[in-house]
Amino acid sequence: MEEDRHPLDPLQEDTTQLAASRSCSTQKAAPAAHFDCYIRLVSQVFNTSIVFISLFDDGSQRIVSSVGLDGMELPYECPCGTKDLEQDYFEVSDTQEIDLLDTCQSLISCSCNRFYAGIVLRDPCHNAIGTLCISDTAPRSLNEVERSWLKAFGNIVEEQLNLNSQLLDMRHRASRVHQRDTRTGLPDETLLGETLDNLVQLAETESYHLVVLHLRVNNLDEISRLHGRRYRNAILKCLAERLTAPDVGILTAGNIDIDRFGAVVSIFSLRDLFGVIKPVINKLNAPIDLHGHTINPNIDVGVSVSPDDGVNPDDLLERARTALKAPKTYDSIHVFTQRTEESALRRHKVEQRLDAALSANQLYQHYQPLVLADGSKVTGFEALARWQDSELGIISPGEFVPIAEKNARLSRLLTEWSLGCVCEKAFHWPIKPSDPPFKIGINIPANQFYQPNFVDQILHTLDEHSLPPERLTLELTEESLLTDIDQAILTMEKLRERGISLALDDFGTGYSSLNYLKRLPVDMLKIDKSFIDDLPHDEKAINLVSGIIRIAHGLGLTVVGEGVEYQEQQKLLYMLGCDVLQGYLFSRPVDAYQALHFLETWP
Repeated sequence: MEEDRHPLDPLQEDTTQLAASRSCSTQKAAPAAHFDCYIRLVSQVFNTSIVFISLFDDGSQRIVSSVGLDGMELPYECPCGTKDLEQDYFEVSDTQEIDLLDTCQSLISCSCNRFYAGIVLRDPCHNAIGTLCISDTAPRSLNEVERSWLKAFGNIVEEQLNLNSQLLDMRHRASRVHQRDTRTGLPDETLLGETLDNLVQLAETESYHLVVLHLRVNNLDEISRLHGRRYRNAILKCLAERLTAPDVGILTAGNIDIDRFGAVVSIFSLRDLFGVIKPVINKLNAPIDLHGHTINPNIDVGVSVSPDDGVNPDDLLERARTALKAPKTYDSIHVFTQRTEESALRRHKVEQRLDAALSANQLYQHYQPLVLADGSKVTGFEALARWQDSELGIISPGEFVPIAEKNARLSRLLTEWSLGCVCEKAFHWPIKPSDPPFKIGINIPANQFYQPNFVDQILHTLDEHSLPPERLTLELTEESLLTDIDQAILTMEKLRERGISLALDDFGTGYSSLNYLKRLPVDMLKIDKSFIDDLPHDEKAINLVSGIIRIAHGLGLTVVGEGVEYQEQQKLLYMLGCDVLQGYLFSRPVDAYQALHFLETWP
């Protein structure tokens, strides 16, 4: 687990100390690179060789951004903005004519500077916190217009410094409030909303966008069932530490439910949206090592953007939550749109009616054949759920299956129904005694695979229908196995010991397939349709599929090519050594009667 870090830990100072240290906070919050563009512009406008911003820091002035100077510290007493200076503007036309800069001789002699002009930068309490200075190698004086320009540039820098200070202070204030989650130390939803309200006001003033993130840990229930609350809480703590690490760029974060976090980031352009969010998701989804167990979080994020999606904190948080109910926009990212609310209502309606349909046994199954690559024999079927609702009409499995898989009750009902249908139909499909077992495959969602009695339930259903375990294939996706790979392997080994076959479905779509393939006790590898689609004309696709087949055969696995639609694809896959094919070239998914006819009439 990552070492303990928490940038939002409560400060020890009281309110007066926090106010007294505002200048120091401003300096620490000042990003030097942020001011470089202003510094270069000032140098061009005034045609000067040296421009720099300095900040007061522990008895000295620290240069944080400059043109014409290497990084260095100025003495605290240097008149290029001494803290005791009461006026906001100072100017020295010729340094050789006065003794004022004796304490800065190192700077003068090094650069042969003759002219200085500067603006004193102040915090909201009017305390001097630094300077914006210009310098030149020849004597000169600024006219009134030039002085007004320099003051305007100083105001811009001052506003940016104070904005950084305000953001830092808000995080400090939030950390002192006791509305915090005991597991993670993060603010609760109420406190997060209050902080978001302040951030929205700042964003409106400075004309940038706030991005509100609703982060959902999809597999927290599985982690809790496998390892108990101690592991669950450790995972949440680790995710909170990752979310609030200094390098992530989160302005504020909070716990908004047991398996959900809220967070806020800023962007200046909507083009930056995915570039800012994706690193956050990658960091959160990285594996976590806990006492020898490798846990892989599975996190989706819903996104709303201020001011486009509103400026009210409650609206922004709710719309980020609603976005999770819409299709993914990019990887695990769901962005709120005006259509998202309609999608959320549709999802809710489908979820309600699916519950009733499963309870009333109103779904039905279609079966798609798996055929040897040479076309000589049908080896099995994959069972696929179908649903036609009296009110909603035909609903695609691509719509209702993901909804079911994210609802524990619906997932259980759908799995039990699918398994019962397969056992009932498969028993009546004839095979010769000399033939190898004719297998029927069903898809198993992750939240069912990790149920403690999953293996017993499978065996009980098979026994009820007197179906030999050798006739059943359970198809699992890589993502469904990555919550806890060690526990997944134990479950898979128990299933194989009883004669049940295991297939790794949609192979190639996971981010670490080859890392885990050699460890997983599977019998069959199904190459995802996205790889088959580019055959036979894409040489890279040919090389990739060929490599997958060779690796799988090296591990003793049967290889299935999914989504085969053309004879040219069949011929190529057969030539590459693929064992079994599945796709529209042979048959679309059909009902049980048509599947039996297909089986009996296949050459």
